[in-house]
Amino acid sequence: MRYVIEGMKMKKKIGKLFLIIMGISILLGVGYIIYQNNVNKTVSVMQLEESPKNDAPPVICLKGEKEITLNEGESYQEQGYSAIDEEEGSIVKKVKIEREEIDKDKYKLIYTVKDSSGNEAKEERIVKIKRKNKSKGEKNKEEKKNNKGIIYLTFDDGPSSNTSKILDILKEEGVNATFFLLNYSDEQENLVKREVAEGNAIGIHGYSHDYGKIYKSVDSYMENLDKLQEKIYKSTGEKTTITRFPGGSSNTISDFNPGIMTKLSKEVEKRGYQYCDWNVDSNDAGGSDSENEIYKNVVNGLFKNGRNVVLMHDANGKGATVKALKKIIKYGKENGYSFQVITPETEMVHHGIAN
Repeated sequence: MRYVIEGMKMKKKIGKLFLIIMGISILLGVGYIIYQNNVNKTVSVMQLEESPKNDAPPVICLKGEKEITLNEGESYQEQGYSAIDEEEGSIVKKVKIEREEIDKDKYKLIYTVKDSSGNEAKEERIVKIKRKNKSKGEKNKEEKKNNKGIIYLTFDDGPSSNTSKILDILKEEGVNATFFLLNYSDEQENLVKREVAEGNAIGIHGYSHDYGKIYKSVDSYMENLDKLQEKIYKSTGEKTTITRFPGGSSNTISDFNPGIMTKLSKEVEKRGYQYCDWNVDSNDAGGSDSENEIYKNVVNGLFKNGRNVVLMHDANGKGATVKALKKIIKYGKENGYSFQVITPETEMVHHGIAN
């Protein structure tokens, strides 16, 4: 009996010892698993840290020209493009195209692409619009439709010390004018350049204003015209084909050479020029020498719904014209007139030729 009891006690001790060993084994196993997981995580982090970052941006290549010109009314047809990334290969489907207006005759297409790492590439294509040349008739119809009346401020016999004052007023009022020039000195050349730079138009009055010389013959007049045109081109880089006859096409001071104005009115156009007279006279060269007189002559002579080519002068001694100018512009603005410059497309005002 005693041996049986002792045997049972021994079994209990062995059982406890087994349970302790099993517990230790389980704890060791769990600890190893945790350790192994931590090791794996550390290795993964190290591998990520060691792998090189993709800093190289993708490349966009545009097909066709980078600057394209379209005719007015023509739609742009995409020329095509490719987009390649060093790691991802072709990513052309990720390209985005945006349009940005530059001005009324030009816009640019911006091609943008990003790879999976956020690296970006851009390319641009410029698209220009070539406008149709409108005929004189079309332009004049458009002008009449959009405006209650048009004022073309024109100044003869400059440049002079008064020209800079007139340019200051025009700039301040946001208005442009047309200047019919005589020969000018080296010191006055900057005034001519300024006229062009500030958006004004230039016409040719003549290298000389000497009636006896310029109306002596057709060749004399054309030489007088061409000589100043050449000088203007050297000063501004621009040629003008607009002219105004000294005294106007209706002058009778040229009567010493019968028929000369009839011949010249045809000859200037034959040689590519256009002549422009006036239909509103400030009379600042014909006896009106006060600011109020000049102002009244102009505003009373305006055609409310028509084209008004106003004759004024910017020669020395025309201070009253300078003083009247701001009031004339103010009147025009308040009464719905637009101010424009004379261009080759403008319908010219012609007088009746008296010689």
